[in-house]
Amino acid sequence: MSTIISNNFLTISYLLIWVATLVYYQYKNRNIDAGTAIIGTYIIYAICSIQNINDPIFGREYKPLTLFPYIYLYLMLIIALSPTIYNHVHSTNKIENPNTRILFILGLIIIITALLQIPDIARNFKTGFVKLFTDVDAGKDAYEESAMEQDDTGTGITNLASIIYNSLSDLAVFLFFYFLTIKNSKKVYLLLLFFAFAIGLLIPVMRGQRTGVILGILTLVSCYLLFRRYLSKRINKIITITGTFIIALTLLPAIAITVSRFGDRAAGVNGYLNWYIGQGSLYFNNYGLNPGGTRHGERTMNLFIRVIKPDTPKNYNERRAKYHNLKIDDYYFTTFVGDFAIDFGPVVTVFIFLIFNGFVLINIKHKDKIIRVDQLLLLYFSQCICMQGGMYLFAYSDEGNLKIITTSLLYAYLRYHRRLIEKYPLIPVKKENES
Repeated sequence: MSTIISNNFLTISYLLIWVATLVYYQYKNRNIDAGTAIIGTYIIYAICSIQNINDPIFGREYKPLTLFPYIYLYLMLIIALSPTIYNHVHSTNKIENPNTRILFILGLIIIITALLQIPDIARNFKTGFVKLFTDVDAGKDAYEESAMEQDDTGTGITNLASIIYNSLSDLAVFLFFYFLTIKNSKKVYLLLLFFAFAIGLLIPVMRGQRTGVILGILTLVSCYLLFRRYLSKRINKIITITGTFIIALTLLPAIAITVSRFGDRAAGVNGYLNWYIGQGSLYFNNYGLNPGGTRHGERTMNLFIRVIKPDTPKNYNERRAKYHNLKIDDYYFTTFVGDFAIDFGPVVTVFIFLIFNGFVLINIKHKDKIIRVDQLLLLYFSQCICMQGGMYLFAYSDEGNLKIITTSLLYAYLRYHRRLIEKYPLIPVKKENES
């Protein structure tokens, strides 16, 4: 069998497995939720990988594909999706009141830090956002300038408000949809929360970065589909209409950046889009299980390891220089599964996935169709990993470790608060012998 036929057989088979997975997933419960969207994106990535492997220019980037890496990748993604699958099969229709002000206060912190980003956005609006549509080289120039600044990334605190905002950006989306489920939520507060996460879609554009925009949109879609069942029909209709418009509007500058960077190259814009979207599973197949060494967790758990080892690379430029011996680095996408496999090796990665997702599964089990906010938060975090990492790398790497910390702290507080209320109820329960 020739390499071309073998490669096409494997990539098409991988696509068909995900199609079958989606069919079975919807057969178990016909409701469209975050899992539907996640598996749907995996199907899109698989389609692009077929086009990618057959591209006359980019097809030469890859070695012959083999079967086992695809089996490993699929099973690991299913393990990562297991909490979402459980929630899909055991659906709920009500969110339990957490009886705490911490969510409202956290929302205020996010709003304040988002507002503090306005001066920087205003200064760069004409030279960043507007210029994308008036200068064909603007996106390329902004990207190159941003890449040059990476040498200073992680070396110290330069903008505290920005660091706090970025560490809470995914929680901003979660809180917005959570407060939408509460009937007496103030409209001004909801609008400010909406503005807060919208800022996160605008900032990457002005830096010539599409990744932040795409990940933000994926997060927005998965979070809405997580909360969709708890929202009224009227709110769902409004979100569907306005959300579609906002996503389309947000994608315009991302398209402008893509055209600016790749419009004059031989492969063309379509060729590069297929390469970006479809490369994850292909590079994983070639190198994910045998990259020529490991990074000892220095990408996926960078901030945590830097506490133990101060000489740990602080950004991707330093890390690529240190691990130049590897067959692949984080310049290429290998999905979030590949990121962990390259960091820890394929065997340790299996245990990491089983432990984390086992923890999530145990702690999201619910009764009587009611789910707690801490359970929703844990489920949301696991869905973000799956949604953001099906094409890309582990989005919570490097400075993204701060998102893990803030999410973990909020989850821990909500769990502690719930147990405190169980021990000391807000409303005394009458004893059976009381009249």
